[in-house]
Amino acid sequence: MSTEPLLNQAAANLKERINDYEYKIDARQNPSDFSRKGKLGLPNLIMLSLNFRSRTTQIEVEDYYDISGIPENAVTTAGYMDARTKLKPEAFSMLLDDTVELAAAGHPSLQTYHGYRLYAVDGCILTLEDTIALRSEFGVSGGKNGVASGRLSTMVDVMNCGIIMDARFTKYSVGERESALRHHEKLAALGICDESILIYDRGYISEQLIRDLNSKQAHYIFRVPKGWNGAVDSLAVGTDTTTEITVNKRALTVRVVKFCLDSGEIETLLVAPTLPTDIFTFENLKYIYFLRWGIETNYRVLKSELLLEHFTGTTSLFIKQDVYATALLLNLTAFAKLESDKLIDERTSQKKTNIRSRRIRTCW
Repeated sequence: MSTEPLLNQAAANLKERINDYEYKIDARQNPSDFSRKGKLGLPNLIMLSLNFRSRTTQIEVEDYYDISGIPENAVTTAGYMDARTKLKPEAFSMLLDDTVELAAAGHPSLQTYHGYRLYAVDGCILTLEDTIALRSEFGVSGGKNGVASGRLSTMVDVMNCGIIMDARFTKYSVGERESALRHHEKLAALGICDESILIYDRGYISEQLIRDLNSKQAHYIFRVPKGWNGAVDSLAVGTDTTTEITVNKRALTVRVVKFCLDSGEIETLLVAPTLPTDIFTFENLKYIYFLRWGIETNYRVLKSELLLEHFTGTTSLFIKQDVYATALLLNLTAFAKLESDKLIDERTSQKKTNIRSRRIRTCW
């Protein structure tokens, strides 16, 4: 395992990948696309598309000229947009997967909870340009007078700056549990199920998801809504027990933890019985579940700071590209924050050591 900072590894991988011929074959729409050396080229096209979209496309293109050294006016905005139509959405999801694999490898800078990785799963609605084509492809949210919308579901590392371990952008009609099952498959493909805990809000709990997690030997913490299971509802506040319940006429062995919040609301968690009780105590489970709110912060960053819904274009292709490109940007930002946090901690520690040393010398 390399101890090189994750950001450095990701940058090196990105540079190598976008200059690789096999990547070009997988990323382009047609065999003739990017077959000749154009003014912009595939590597520059990818990097320009990853540029932060806070202003008009024209200004972003011109700024990229200055940064990269491309001759001024070598590429027009229309030329850039045309080049984007030659890319598959996978051009960016493949790069996102590269960062996910780096995170899954267990870099020493990544935090765990007693050796377990904590991943929250949740979704959000993305508002699209309200065109007939997008309504037809993705669906409509908000009822009769709603707008074209899609669903984004992510699995996020809540202990490490919100690294996105999997992202699924689907039609509005696709249920959150269906996307959750795909996240489980991603976890299994990465080979880290047995060291992972998935944290779910109350809308996700189902016999299907629990059985799927059990089959993959992944651990879980579900928030349980009242009325989901009568046997769970009947347990008293303060309960922490492993018991067998029946859901859809099938038996499940689970751990149930029920407690009262400061607000007076009763909270119930369904916990994988495979998690050691000496580590995952009553109080620790409350703390871990609280960490789930980190995924809400991630969606705020994606929408408000990385401007995810400010799509480059109004077609399905541009929207899908932008979703995965923005998720990739968030992961690169998370890697940078992990490194900066480490440097701050080291400098703070050194400063405290220097202060203690001066005090000792003063005493003598």
